[in-house]
Amino acid sequence: MSTPRQVKKIWIAMSTPFQANFFAPLIKELEADYEFLVMARDHDRIASILKAKKIDYMVVGKHGGRELVNKLEAYAKGIQEILPIVEREKPDLLLTERWPEAVRVAFGLDIPAWALFYDERERHVNQMVFPLASKIFAPRFYTFQDLYQNGVTDPEKVTLFNGFHTCYLKDEPVLTNDPFGEMGLEKPIVFVRPEPEFASFFPRHQPILEKTVELLINTEKAGVVVLPRTESQRSTYSKLGATILENSLQDNPVAHADVALGAAETMLMEAFILGKPVVSSIYWTPSKPVIELHRHINHSTEPRLLAGYVDKFIDDEDERNAFRERASLLVNSMDNPVKIIINEIRALNEKGGEQESPKRRSQMEILIDIIQAVSFRPLRPTHIMRSANISYNELKKIIETLEKKGLISTESTVGGKFYQATEEGLKVLENYKGIRDRLFR
Repeated sequence: MSTPRQVKKIWIAMSTPFQANFFAPLIKELEADYEFLVMARDHDRIASILKAKKIDYMVVGKHGGRELVNKLEAYAKGIQEILPIVEREKPDLLLTERWPEAVRVAFGLDIPAWALFYDERERHVNQMVFPLASKIFAPRFYTFQDLYQNGVTDPEKVTLFNGFHTCYLKDEPVLTNDPFGEMGLEKPIVFVRPEPEFASFFPRHQPILEKTVELLINTEKAGVVVLPRTESQRSTYSKLGATILENSLQDNPVAHADVALGAAETMLMEAFILGKPVVSSIYWTPSKPVIELHRHINHSTEPRLLAGYVDKFIDDEDERNAFRERASLLVNSMDNPVKIIINEIRALNEKGGEQESPKRRSQMEILIDIIQAVSFRPLRPTHIMRSANISYNELKKIIETLEKKGLISTESTVGGKFYQATEEGLKVLENYKGIRDRLFR
C-alpha cells in the first residue's frame, strides 16, 4: 500500500468508546488544517461521546455481538455501508484502532491505513487488520514476536511508544465544572465501569464488582457513580442504589472522580494516567498492558478486599496524594501516542512523506534513552539494548555509571539480572523532558 505524499482529508473510523475519546484531541488539534470524515459504529455510547465532544460524525455499521456468525454478518454489511461513502469522499488517510471493515475498504481502494495495537488477545481481529495496515502504533512493551503473532509481519511499519495507549489524556485539560456535583452528589466520588461483556475474550460473568459496589454503598462513605455498558448493567447497579451516569461528558468522567474502580481495562489505565487512585476487579486473563498496570495498582477478585482498598483511599487523603505522586512520576516518562500520530501526519505534508535520516545521539541522550527504557518495568540487558539501540559493551559501562549514581537499580533472579529506574532516575527523566520541551516546543 502506498504512503500519501500529501494529506488533505483524514478518515477516522471508530468502533469503540475508547476510540471516540482517543481521536477527539487529534481532531481538535488538526481540524483547522485538514478535512475530516468521521465514521462511528453504533455501539456502547460512541455517538453520545462524540455529541458531547461536538464532533461531526456519521453512524455506519453495528456491533455483531459475541456470536461468531453475527460478527461475520455485521462485517459484511459494514463493508457494504462504508464502501460507497469512502468512494464519494475520497480521503487520503485512514486512522482507526482496528476496525476490520474500514481497514479492508481502505486496502481495496489503496488508501493508507494507520492502526493502533494494544490487545494481543483479540488475535482473530488483529490478523484481519494489521497485515493490511501501512503503519502501526504500539506500546513498547510488546515484543516483535507478540506483534508477529497478531499479523504484524513488517517491523518497518511499526512505530513504538512508551507507556499505555491511554496516554492521550496526558495533555488534555479539564474543560467542565464538576458534573457529579451538578447531579447533587457530594464528594468523595467512586467512579465504576463494569465488564466488557461483548468482548471475545470475556469469560462467564462473575458478580465480583456488583458485590463490591454493594459493600461500598452500605458504608455510605462516598457517592458511587456507575457508567454501564448495557441495559442489564444499568438495571443491576441502579437496584443496588448506585447513581447511573446517563449522559456522556465532554471530559473523561474519571477526571472528576476521587477513586476509580472496575473491570474495564481502558478505564483503569485512564484513571492511572490522570493520577486517580484506581482499583482493578478484573477476573479474566488480562492483556499485556493490564499486566503492566497491575504492577502499580491494587487488584483483587475478592469483594471485601476490593472494598477495603477503595475505603483506604476514601478515608486517607495522604494515600490519595501518595498514589498521585507515584503515578505522576511514571506517567511523565510515557509518550502521548496521539501527539506522535499528529506529528507523523504533519511530517507527511511538510516533507512530502520522506523521513529524515537519524541524527547521532549525544552521550546524555543515550543515558536518557536507557533510563527511559527501564522507566516503566524491569528489563533484561538484551531488552534494554534493543529498546535504547545500543551495543552490549556500551550498555555494560553505562549501566555501572547509572547504578553508582542511584538512577537505576538491579535485581538478580533465576532468569538473570533485571534493571529498573529508581525514583531518582524517574525524576531525572522528568526534569530532562521538561527542559527539552521548554527549549524545543
